[in-house]
Parts: sequence; C-alpha cells; structure tokens
Amino acid sequence: KAIGDFSQTLAADPTYHEAHFEMGMAYLGQNKNDEALQEFSAAITANNKQAKYYYYRGMLKFQKEDYEGAINDYTVAISLKKNYAYAYNDRGSAKRKMGDLDGAIQDYTAAVKNNPKLAFAYNNLGSAKRKKEDYNGAIGEYNQAIRLKKDYYIAYNNRGMAKYDNDDYEGAVADFTEAIKIKADYAFALNNRASTYIRMEEWEKAVKDCNAAIKLNADYADAYY
Repeated sequence: KAIGDFSQTLAADPTYHEAHFEMGMAYLGQNKNDEALQEFSAAITANNKQAKYYYYRGMLKFQKEDYEGAINDYTVAISLKKNYAYAYNDRGSAKRKMGDLDGAIQDYTAAVKNNPKLAFAYNNLGSAKRKKEDYNGAIGEYNQAIRLKKDYYIAYNNRGMAKYDNDDYEGAVADFTEAIKIKADYAFALNNRASTYIRMEEWEKAVKDCNAAIKLNADYADAYY
C-alpha cells in the first residue's frame, strides 16, 4: 500500500523528492533493489542537498559491486553531513573492496570518531588493520567492538584470527570457542579453531571440529583438508 500512496503523490507532483525517497525505501524493504536505485536517483535529481539520498544510493551501488560509484555517493553524503558515521564506515568498506586499505582505515577511524558506539565499525577497522598485518592494532579494535557488543561472535572470530596470525594459538582457541558458544552453528569459527588445533598438534580436537563444520555445511571445502 505504501508504494501506491507514494505513486499517487508523485503523480500530483513528480518533483516531490521525499516521496521518491520513501518509495525507494519501500522497494528496498521488498528487495526490489533496481527499482529502489531508480527512486533514490530521482530523489537526488529533484533535490541534491539531502545526504541520506546519496547514502542509500551508494549502499545499493555497493551491493551491485559498483564500488567506485558507491564511493562517489558516500563522498557527497559526507560533504552534506560532516558527521555521517555510517557513510564513513560504508565508504571505508568500498575502499577496502578496491584494495585501498589506508583509505579504508582512515574512513573507519572517522566513523568511530563520529560515533564511538558503532561496534561494527570497530570490527571493520580491526579487519582492515589485520589485512595490513598490524595484528596488535587489529586486536585492539576487536576489543573495542566486543566491549560495545558482548555477544559479537563475528568480532570474537576475527580477533581469534588476528591472534592466530600473531602466533597466539591459545588466545585464538579461546576466542573461537567464545564465538561458538554464542553461535553454536558458526562453521567458520569451528573450522578456524580446527586450523589452530592443527598448529598446536592437537589432532583429535582438530578432526572433531572439522567434522562439526562439515556437518553444518557439507560444501565447506576448507574443513576437509
């Protein structure tokens, strides 16, 4: 019904930018991303001073793997709303996809500076630092993410990977175990813990975790090695 209501509004005034945006949001809720993208673009054509219009169009471009286009839209959104933490975070993710780790770290850092309560932005910052082999820096960011969200199993898994990369196998096992405790069907953490047990030459535990990961996801090739 919402889409029909917005269509009537636009029929009366095709330049009504907020109706284009709300229709885009309605399409987004229905997973009609092409239609949503079209409406966000129409909203921008009608009014190019609204940061949220650019942000949501950038999000859809990111999903379509148009990372350069997404970065352009997030950049405009930030120029219109200087403290737009979500836009900084998402632009960081687009830069990371394009291999610009320094740019990603800069944007993730801006995101947490503007909103220190964004646990996922700290997690993303940690992953970018881990990619640059700054394992201690990564662990520090994952610590912040977990402090903000105690059940953040993804951050526990990622911190475990940073500890694994840093040759702290006991610490890695502890983090993977915590991730599995929070989400029992987390095949990634089971497989990662198995890999750590292999490094520790605890073969029976490694086999047990590999079997558990395969049981959860029979297509998980990494668990077969």
